Amino acid sequence: MQTLGLERYNSGAGVPTLNRNHLNEIEVGVHVIESQQKIATILSAYDDLIENNLRRIKILEEMAQNLYREWFVKFRFPGHEQVRMIDSSLGKIPEGWEVKLVKNFGEVITGKTPSKKRFDYYGSDLPFVKTPDMHGTIFVHNTAECLSNLGAASQSNKTLPGGTISVSCIGTVGIVSILGQTSQTNQQINSIVLSSDVYREFLYFALLDLEETIHNFAATGATMSNLSKGKFESLQIVCPMDHMVNEFHRIVFSMFEQIENCQLRNVTLRQTRNILLPKLISGELDVSELHIDIREA
Repeated sequence: MQTLGLERYNSGAGVPTLNRNHLNEIEVGVHVIESQQKIATILSAYDDLIENNLRRIKILEEMAQNLYREWFVKFRFPGHEQVRMIDSSLGKIPEGWEVKLVKNFGEVITGKTPSKKRFDYYGSDLPFVKTPDMHGTIFVHNTAECLSNLGAASQSNKTLPGGTISVSCIGTVGIVSILGQTSQTNQQINSIVLSSDVYREFLYFALLDLEETIHNFAATGATMSNLSKGKFESLQIVCPMDHMVNEFHRIVFSMFEQIENCQLRNVTLRQTRNILLPKLISGELDVSELHIDIREA
């Protein structure tokens, strides 16, 4: 099937306009019903696989988060009956635990945007993470924009390793994600390069639970919330003893691995589906001879 070439029907002078009469006269090639049903079945199979992975991600995240809250928020960790509670700046906490600042978990780095005047700073070499890339995902792999190697090198001190925890701190504040690979971020994001990977899952959930605090710290009375690097570094977190963090990491690490694998599979599934869609609709891929179990409408 050919593209419609609607521009040749433009009847507007200043503003492009498509006349209704012209639109009514345009002929469009349509697949026979059986082919339409086969195409719908093929595409629906991809949608089902994506949806199954999303459900699995949600279940795994809930399992890990419920364990985090049971141990580190409700303080019902193994052996808690024998541990007395003591006073702290954040209220009663188990004896042997301490209140730490965010900066105690690693190096905090605020992102930066390379000069937009340098077109050669942008390309496809290094993911450049912005807040919209963090929405609805634990691990950030795909970004709307990437830097070139040259652009990344222009601010090499902003390069973050995979496993870094990133938090949006300007505008829409409190979004927490984990970088799936070496990346850089823009200036709206503060990131923690962890001094120990065993704190990754613990700190991810701790920062999620600090969303309201982050919002309050970021409220400046201006039109846009802004949590400075200094304020972010000074956020307080109740931290258990090392052996408990190690045990939590041991239990939930495989859950996070499965979550990341499901996310990556969904990236591949969406890309494949989006490549197939125009080929199927245009007839470039002929489905008429395919033996497919057609779904009922």
